Amino acid sequence: MSKSLGNVIDPLDVIYGISLQGLQDQLLNSNLDPSEVEKAKEGQKADFPAGIPECGTDALRFGLCAYTSQGRDINLDVNRILGYRHFCNKLWNATKFALRGLGKGFVPSPTSQPGGHESLVDRWIRSRLTEAVRLSNQGFQAYDFPAVTTAQYSFWLYELCDVYLARPPAMSPVPLCLKPVLNGTLYTCLDVGLRLLSPFMPFVTEELFQRLPRRMPQGPPSLCVTPYPEPSECSWKDPEAEAALELALSITRAVRSLRADYNLTRIRPDCFLEVADEATGALASAVSGYVQALASAGVVAVLALGAPVPQGCAVALASDRCSIHLQLQGLVDPARELGKLQAKRVEAQRQAQRLRERRAASGYPVKVPLEVQEADEAKLQQTEAELRKVDEAIALFQKML
Repeated sequence: MSKSLGNVIDPLDVIYGISLQGLQDQLLNSNLDPSEVEKAKEGQKADFPAGIPECGTDALRFGLCAYTSQGRDINLDVNRILGYRHFCNKLWNATKFALRGLGKGFVPSPTSQPGGHESLVDRWIRSRLTEAVRLSNQGFQAYDFPAVTTAQYSFWLYELCDVYLARPPAMSPVPLCLKPVLNGTLYTCLDVGLRLLSPFMPFVTEELFQRLPRRMPQGPPSLCVTPYPEPSECSWKDPEAEAALELALSITRAVRSLRADYNLTRIRPDCFLEVADEATGALASAVSGYVQALASAGVVAVLALGAPVPQGCAVALASDRCSIHLQLQGLVDPARELGKLQAKRVEAQRQAQRLRERRAASGYPVKVPLEVQEADEAKLQQTEAELRKVDEAIALFQKML
């Protein structure tokens, strides 16, 4: 940063916000040489044409901790801090939404331990919460604050909000007798999640924590004196639930991508899942209802091993063990889609060739770290699988012409 360039940022300006005119007025009251004031004004106009938006203390603190991997000198991007302000808004809205779901008369159980009747998605969110607690404690012990902020941001935004809270009612219909189980899981996520975030965002988390009902009447009166979550408190790791939901989410992302590619936003096309083995088939069958709800698909069916794929389908990969066939017969123009597939095939061939040449280079087995070699091999297998599926799709669309 340089005063003569006008890009020195006052933290108070980020917290409270300031207009471009306000920034330039500050230059006139600074100790900057008059000959450099105009240069500094031009720099401010280029960097902050609309001034600096109000971001708040919590967002600035969270952003600075996320930036600590860069060392002592931070190239601060105000837009990134503004993104964390939006994260604060998301946090607020998600917690208020969840509290409405719990109801005014909700009383949490004295313990956070599961009752044993949790659904698949409940087991998954508890498992992801366990991982966030583990990464947070590990990061604090190593003074790796970016790892802590990343773990907490990912849990709240991509797992709790985007999946658990945003799931349609059809995704996990709950009998009335099991509603307390779901509410208990939701309350645990809020309670532990707010305690995880409190060192970085003390103001918004304290405000939300005060709105949570307490497990015990004699519980801590404030979040700042509440014990920080420990891995021993949250030991709900569930690899099976994570594998199942990860497959469901991978399929959902692939179906959403296909629907966007073919502009099928108002149509619920049928989806057929082709699997490579019985284990993947059983897992896909178990999560087909989740996929149907999350991806807004029509029928979601798992094809038997070796069964022919219905004609007129678009193809995408959820993993190297599962591919998605989205029914397009009568919904799209085959000639146009054939051109897209042929371009996709050329790009996949180019990528596979680059990987083969890289692995065939002299000294590759010795000079390249083992984990990089394994990653290259996995990429090549994924690309080759994609090529096979594209070739199959091209053949199918040619039959539709």
